[in-house]
Amino acid sequence: MTWRVVGANFDQMHMNTNLEWVVDHPKTELVGVCDETPADSTGSVQRVVDELGLPTDRVYDSLDQCLEELQPDVVIGCPKNADHANFVERVAPHNLTIAIEKPLATTLADADRMLDAVSGSDSRLFINWPVLWDPVKHAVKRLVEAGTVGDVQEVQYYGGNAGAPPDDSWFYDADAGGGSLLDYLCYGATFATWFRDGDLPTAVTAETYSPPDMEVDVQSATVCRYETGLSTFQTSWRMVTNPWETPPQPAKGYEIVGTHGSISTRERSASIRVQTNDRPEGYAVEPDSLAPRFENVVAYLVDRLETGAEPEGPADPAFCREAHRIVETARKSARTGNPEPLAETE
Repeated sequence: MTWRVVGANFDQMHMNTNLEWVVDHPKTELVGVCDETPADSTGSVQRVVDELGLPTDRVYDSLDQCLEELQPDVVIGCPKNADHANFVERVAPHNLTIAIEKPLATTLADADRMLDAVSGSDSRLFINWPVLWDPVKHAVKRLVEAGTVGDVQEVQYYGGNAGAPPDDSWFYDADAGGGSLLDYLCYGATFATWFRDGDLPTAVTAETYSPPDMEVDVQSATVCRYETGLSTFQTSWRMVTNPWETPPQPAKGYEIVGTHGSISTRERSASIRVQTNDRPEGYAVEPDSLAPRFENVVAYLVDRLETGAEPEGPADPAFCREAHRIVETARKSARTGNPEPLAETE
């Protein structure tokens, strides 16, 4: 069977890469695209027409018309962060497989709206994290699960980029869900929770920095208090280089401290470096090849469609909803200036 795919909204620049994967996969067909707010897009519909050969009569400016006329099996959505809940509520009644770009949502209330929308339909929702297709993250997860460093006591994360191009995009609009905290804390919170097998903090303290001429933050620092100690997640749009072009300094990544060892993905000399009580000199670990379904978001969706299996870990919106409680609490703490107990609802 060939699965019919529509790409809807190009607010996230990742959309073009996602659709290249659709065209390249032998079991998917790109049947159309829709962009209702092209002025806000950081992706490009024109590139899909020029580079992927999509006929111009398959380009829509109305999501409803696009879905009604093309009857796709899958919708890959890249709306701006603040529009995620509205997008899923519009698409879910069509009983489709839906993949939406990270973060899950802007607020915990919006996350719950999304889960409610798919629970009342035959649609299924998946979250696309670009790093979920990275062998390093899966290797770290396996090392932790194998007890290589003992029980996890803390996770440190540093993530970001050299701004959010282009400079005048919706990423710099607070109402649209912009800012480095939402852009990158979602990674630290979600993958730290995955590495910790779902364990969540009891309280969160956060601060953000917004330049005087900007309404969104370009830096955030979040401290999470767990039963075993403190973990910290930092985000920045002040890196000297874009990480996908030139590795930045300080290095992005995770540091995991366990009861008898540690794991680092920030060491320049190796993708993963492990230090244990038994091997204090440390050693490098090369990640294994991923299972075929983890090649990219399209391969993953096809696998889930053909096997009927449920989403796993960070691809699972219910899992992401729990991790998003950290993001929600961090945003509140940054507003109040106080430590806050882990959020349940908005």
